[in-house]
This record gives sequence, C-alpha cells and structure tokens, in this order.
Amino acid sequence: MNAKRMSGVYVVEFAIIGSLLFVLLFGVLEMGRLYFTVNGLDEVVRRGARLAAVCDIRDERILRRAIFNDINNSGASSLIGSLETADLNLIYLDENGAVVASPDDLISANGFRAIRYVQLRVSDFPFELLIPGFRGMFTLPVFRSTIPRESLGRHAEDGVVPEITPC
Repeated sequence: MNAKRMSGVYVVEFAIIGSLLFVLLFGVLEMGRLYFTVNGLDEVVRRGARLAAVCDIRDERILRRAIFNDINNSGASSLIGSLETADLNLIYLDENGAVVASPDDLISANGFRAIRYVQLRVSDFPFELLIPGFRGMFTLPVFRSTIPRESLGRHAEDGVVPEITPC
C-alpha cells in the first residue's frame, strides 16, 4: 500500500469520529446543565414556599428571594437563566386544598384565617439546548412545593400585625 495515497484517509476518519465525539461531549454537558436547572427549580419552589409560609403575605420580596436574587433586585434570576418572578405562581390553600380567594382579608373567614397551606409552582419553564447542530427548546414539567402555613408574618396574638420585615 502506498502511504502517500493513504494520508487523506486519516483526515476523513478523524473528521467523522471527531464530530461524533464532540456531539457526545456536548450532549453530556447539556445533560449536566439540564440536571442543574431541574435541581435549581426544585430548590426555587421549596425555598419560595418556605419563605411564603413564614413571611407576610403582602411582602412582594418573597418571590425575588425565592429565585436567589437580592431583596431589591427585580430582574431575572442570577442562578437560573431567564427565570423571573413572573414565572412563579404563589397561592394560598385552605384545609381542603382549595384556593383561598382573598388571602389579604385579615378579618373574613374566607381570607387570612382560612389559609392552611402555601403552594409555589413553576410551570411551562423553557429549556434551550445548546448542542451545535441540535438546537431546540422543550418545556420542563411543573415544579410544585406545598407546605403547611406557619406564622405568615403575624404574631400569635389576635389583632397584632407587625410591620413587614425583609425575609
């Protein structure tokens, strides 16, 4: 066999095997990024539900703190790209799991006093693949955390409503 005639074969073989190797490498990196995003969203809903259970229900900073932002930062999450407070849905539930219609109403039996659970969810969160040649986007499933209410930013005594303090 002529070595001069075979020299181009090595380049073609490397191009084929190298491209498959790089696609596999990027696939592994994307799976790691996907697992990071899924775990981050799990932590966001857990953290946000916990904050909502102990902080005042009128405190708008709960959702900002849930997405790992500073108290006064109202932008996208610094940890999970494109996650904003608008993607979070915080609801208060009664003892039967029905949504409390007016949780801000401190006097009504259908308001603040009816709250037994706090639920935070993230739904329809898009995940974009960054693999060269396989670009695409798919929607992650719903992430949800429901926990029993605690103080909701109130003292144990009836009628005592403290000032809103940063959570």
